[in-house]
Amino acid sequence: MLGTALGLLGSGAAAQPASYPQRPLRLVLGFPPGGATDHSARMVALKMAELVGQPIVVENRPGASGNIAAEHVARSAPDGYTLLYTTSTVHAINPNVHTKLPYDPVADFAPVLYVSRTQLALLVHNALGVASVAQLLALARSRPGRLGYASAGSGSTQHLAGALFCRQAGIEALHVPYKGSSPALTDLISGQVDFMIDTLSASLPFMRGGRLRALAVSGRTRAPAAAQLPTIDASGVKGYEVMAWGGIVVPRGTPADVVRTLNAAGNEALRSADIVSRAADSGSELQGGTPERFGAWIGEELARWKLAVAAAGVVAQ
Repeated sequence: MLGTALGLLGSGAAAQPASYPQRPLRLVLGFPPGGATDHSARMVALKMAELVGQPIVVENRPGASGNIAAEHVARSAPDGYTLLYTTSTVHAINPNVHTKLPYDPVADFAPVLYVSRTQLALLVHNALGVASVAQLLALARSRPGRLGYASAGSGSTQHLAGALFCRQAGIEALHVPYKGSSPALTDLISGQVDFMIDTLSASLPFMRGGRLRALAVSGRTRAPAAAQLPTIDASGVKGYEVMAWGGIVVPRGTPADVVRTLNAAGNEALRSADIVSRAADSGSELQGGTPERFGAWIGEELARWKLAVAAAGVVAQ
């Protein structure tokens, strides 16, 4: 209940009016129902609702790579009743790809909670005949520009992760965009393309079923859900790091005590056994912490994806 969440705030809890929240909250996200982002948002919203004592309704507003939902929340009243479940696409990639966004990722939002992040996996089809990053790089160098890497579309996380990999590894490969991750993975399995870097949440079923071979993961440390895999950084592509992530923000101007209440409830939700178990199974790494920590992470990611966009040669629009 609300008292539970407020109790987590310590001495600052007295500043929060006991009347908040008085009605249901909305958690808006810019992607369709049923995907990994939708699953994460609903999982956290359900648990947070128990803590604040009001329903949190998840509202899907897909379109424009999440920009429609972000604009809607940015223009909403800063009263703590409209939240955005944002992602690395919305708050770090889009601002580096589009020069005329309908929102500013920093000026228009106040960070609430860094929910989770997931590493990506470097995948190859089984018939390619490579079993390590070093072997993939050797093959690519023997066939410059002839290997193809798949993505979920131009400017997507997969595209930029693949382009950054090629740049930092010093190889040439052909980008092959698809309309989503699923058709890209399907063609990778059949050998229509040679490799792909995709999120662990999307990759794990194919890895575990032996339909694709994973060579490495994209973080600076091994991923708990795929601990047998080395990192791309440790495999010879020094400095490589790409993460997909999600978190909660509210319109800038939302009272600080409301932000603290939501942050406390969110942190408590991330400690629940069912969320911990589901996250581990899907390859997600739960985060939590202060709003300030999430704000600092967003700043780091904006700089990191700026480099990736340059590497991919994506022209800002």
